[in-house]
Amino acid sequence: MANNLIRAEFWKTFIATQSAYPAVDRLRAQLEFATFSDFCECGCNSFAVKANPDALSLLAPHDGPGHRAIFTVDFEMADDKTLEIILFANTDGDLDYIQVECCANSYPVPELIEVGRPVSTWASDYLLL
Repeated sequence: MANNLIRAEFWKTFIATQSAYPAVDRLRAQLEFATFSDFCECGCNSFAVKANPDALSLLAPHDGPGHRAIFTVDFEMADDKTLEIILFANTDGDLDYIQVECCANSYPVPELIEVGRPVSTWASDYLLL
């Protein structure tokens, strides 16, 4: 499936409901009126995010390093493949990029996503809870 605005909207909902993000209300506030761009065409489903500037719920502190990973989640899919999602924040503490890959970008992300619960998650020390 093409990586585009429609696909980004799918990931917005998927991440907010299935990623086990530890501060999901903050994440939803960031995504509520976000705009998406720079859709990668390599077969992954990664894209840039410009978070809602009015969201009062930052994901990371203002004084942290720029463009840093703040959360990862891995899911097991069929055929022993994995789906990995990494969320990045900018120096303002806002979500700025979502990376979605299959088997560390060894395969294109499938159109139909069927996963169970996350098999692993990681949250940065910079993450605001």
